[in-house]
Amino acid sequence: MRYLLAMLLPVLAYGQDSCVVFDPTLDYEVRSMGYTPDPPTWTEINYVIHVHHTDSFPDSYLPEPVIYDAHDHLNEELEEAMFSFNLLAVEYHDFDEFELAPALLEPYYTCVPYSYMGWAEMNDYVSDLVWDREIIMNVHVFPQFCSGILGFAWTAYSEDTPMEGVWVRTDAFGRTGDHLTHPRDGNKTLIHEVGHYLGLHHVFRNVEFCGQNLGGCEESGDYVCDTPPTKINWSCENPICPPGLYDYTPNNHMDYYVDSCRTNFTDGQIERMHAVLPITRPGIGAGTYCAGDFDGDLVVGSDDLLIMLSHIQELDWQEGDLNGDGVFNIYDLQVVLANWGNECYGAELDPFYREERPGLKQERGRSPFPFK
Repeated sequence: MRYLLAMLLPVLAYGQDSCVVFDPTLDYEVRSMGYTPDPPTWTEINYVIHVHHTDSFPDSYLPEPVIYDAHDHLNEELEEAMFSFNLLAVEYHDFDEFELAPALLEPYYTCVPYSYMGWAEMNDYVSDLVWDREIIMNVHVFPQFCSGILGFAWTAYSEDTPMEGVWVRTDAFGRTGDHLTHPRDGNKTLIHEVGHYLGLHHVFRNVEFCGQNLGGCEESGDYVCDTPPTKINWSCENPICPPGLYDYTPNNHMDYYVDSCRTNFTDGQIERMHAVLPITRPGIGAGTYCAGDFDGDLVVGSDDLLIMLSHIQELDWQEGDLNGDGVFNIYDLQVVLANWGNECYGAELDPFYREERPGLKQERGRSPFPFK
């Protein structure tokens, strides 16, 4: 089912660099921040970066040092919020191989995300590329969006569109590189969009004047009580709402300030991310990921291979469909063999575990295997 764009775009900004937020859920439990009885605990999130490149944008093929520096930056900025991110793979997709590529790169008529034609065709394009969105965060780096949009994201899991995830415009991704067309000190676009992915709204959401809705902060605005309501700010040196008013400081990651002064998630925002994530994305943050770990021992090994062989005649064995092509076959067996001996991400192994591991231990966070 494809969305009507008018229903999907609760936040749009024109004329300056901005982002779009998709909020698929209206559940009260998710809207209201809710105070967790215990302090937030450390959460690990597995993710994949998709670099969509095209000859039409010469700098759209980003080198790996740019990618891994952006990965390090994401972990640095979210560390205080008690999130860490395991980069499972970097996948490069030649967008010119998609027959409708020229149309999707139009800046206005078929652009993504708020042209209906662009939306429909982009869904078709990415449907076979994305990893399992229920358990893995898909980050897309794409060369062209509508108007001045630098990125967009969903605040909750949506099964209706394979585009659900995090999107960042190529020239706003990373901290270094010739592809950056804007002078951006520290470039926080990825941090901002991941904030949305983890359940945060803009601090200026539904705010018409400074200090609005202070009395109902858990059920209005951005649903966080220690982010005083402020209107959109493009400058931290001259914000619309005076600094100090309602304890307001112009430094939040979820506003539109220049990147150099986006430095902070509040305690309430951190609490909200941890409180709503199990509700909005119950499969994200489980802390472990292994393609081929059928016996649950957190290592891909001989027991898993035996389980696969016992199902070898069952083409519809969904658990064994590791590459996402709809059937269980020899290609899924190749995934297990390629991943042989690897420990699951986030796994704490039994110290007495004695599975033989003939292959080299995989470097944490740098998986080259494109299993989906």
